[in-house]
Amino acid sequence: MHSAPAQTRFVVRRGSTDWMVYDRELKGPAQLKKDGRFAEKLSKEQAEQVKQLLTEALKPKPVT
Repeated sequence: MHSAPAQTRFVVRRGSTDWMVYDRELKGPAQLKKDGRFAEKLSKEQAEQVKQLLTEALKPKPVT
């Protein structure tokens, strides 16, 4: 029996006229940093890059 794959926290979504990175945990636009600007009103390419950066930042750091 397989467990369902975990949903990614960040997804690229189409806004009314442009693209955004949606944060499923916060149920709204992702923030690049605490109290920073929201990841919205982006081109699709920018949104994909931001999603990648945010996803990489959440990965646990290897123990040395």
